[in-house]
Amino acid sequence: MKKIIIIFPFLLALAACQHDLVQEISCRITLDPANTYYAGEPVRFLIQGNADNILFYSGETGARYCFKDRYSVPVEQVKSASLTMDYRPNYGHAGGLSIYVSNTFEGLKGDDGAADRATVAAMVEGGMQGWTQLEYNEGASAVWTRQDYDMSALLDNFTIAVHWNPKNDGRSAQRTYWINGNMIIDMEGTDPSSLSITDLNPIVVAMNPELEPYHKNAGNGSVRFDNSAAQIVCQGVGAGALDYAIDAWIFTSPTPLNRVPNDKGTVLKNLQNYMDSFTFTYLNPGKYTASFVCINANYKSTSRTTVEFPITIVEKL
Repeated sequence: MKKIIIIFPFLLALAACQHDLVQEISCRITLDPANTYYAGEPVRFLIQGNADNILFYSGETGARYCFKDRYSVPVEQVKSASLTMDYRPNYGHAGGLSIYVSNTFEGLKGDDGAADRATVAAMVEGGMQGWTQLEYNEGASAVWTRQDYDMSALLDNFTIAVHWNPKNDGRSAQRTYWINGNMIIDMEGTDPSSLSITDLNPIVVAMNPELEPYHKNAGNGSVRFDNSAAQIVCQGVGAGALDYAIDAWIFTSPTPLNRVPNDKGTVLKNLQNYMDSFTFTYLNPGKYTASFVCINANYKSTSRTTVEFPITIVEKL
């Protein structure tokens, strides 16, 4: 006689529900009692429990769990913001370059040349209201000049504008300029960060009607970002090469200088690997908070716990 097995629908549903449930996280992480906690020597952590995934934050700058969702710091926590500009004029008459900064400029469209030309024209006709012209002492031809500027008053919305408008008298070259710019920002709780002028997404607006509005990287008579001589090369032309004076602007995108990248953790464990211990080496003495984020998850739900404890690293004598 054949056996008949009856599976009731509610039992199938119960089994499916149980399959969807995430196992409640159980994770215990301790420091190996044999640790010495000296700079340059591995610190060993012991891992127990059922965590499928573990993220590790060492507590060092850039790897602190408390800053995982931080993307800016209060303006008052910015200790300094300095702009260093290096200029080298080449050939032609002096006086063809002006530098401005602003924290009120709303930016350009970048995809509507006529509108951006109109914006620049109105700005110039309005006497560059809202902009501060930086002091620029132009040196001799083919000689680099460096100048430093304090930008701490423009932290919330920083923009640089470079105006290249060399003289054209038909007898001398329209002057070329090589330009490098670098911003150093020092904020509490982070290492000083650096941004070059090209990191700020510059847009070129050529005001000469003979040219396309976003004319660039086209050799002589154009603003170039593809020349290894400098970050920006305003490439002039020889005497009489053009019947107009070059009139080009370079605007960086408005940028808050108090923004920071959020701190990142390191993936130690996932479903593909087993782990019962982990070692990490702190290179510098100091007090750190090591954080382990333990996670079990599926498409239905997530179980998560964070294990944190302080670690003091001392200099080995």
